[in-house]
Amino acid sequence: MKRLIFAFSACAMVIAPGLTGPALADMPMSISTVGAGAHGYDWEVGTWSCTNPMHPSELGALASTTITATKLKDGSIMIRTASPNGDVTSYDTYLPKTKTWYAPYADSGGKYGTETTQETGKTIHWVGTFYDTDGTVTPIRDTFTMLSMAKQVDLSEAKVGGGWKVMAKTTCVKS
Repeated sequence: MKRLIFAFSACAMVIAPGLTGPALADMPMSISTVGAGAHGYDWEVGTWSCTNPMHPSELGALASTTITATKLKDGSIMIRTASPNGDVTSYDTYLPKTKTWYAPYADSGGKYGTETTQETGKTIHWVGTFYDTDGTVTPIRDTFTMLSMAKQVDLSEAKVGGGWKVMAKTTCVKS
């Protein structure tokens, strides 16, 4: 469980901002349209620098990461999070039939999970499950708040001991 937050906070920073569909880099988006439909996260393709000012927890919360989001031929987005603690790879995909974003991920240490959302706008909540290599299963959730189209804050939480505990408060800025 010591590495739970490594994977959790690294993934959480990129999971909610999922991307699919043709590039819309030249079309301005507003914060109110974030997450809406298959192009609701197109604005995020690129490189982001992220910091977490919280003290490292017993679960190993990250202090800083670099995120690179790339659109794939099938419309999904592959997101790579690199940090001194290891790497995380995630794929964000939109399912039009249910209007749901899905984000499965795995880290370089073998931990994995998924989060989903159907929300849009300035504040978006993602919920899911984290699976550690020791067999521990942990409910997780992230609250992403858009400060601008190039800056966001992610409050990452895990259900520990029957209650929700803040594991990281990460700010990401697009380069």
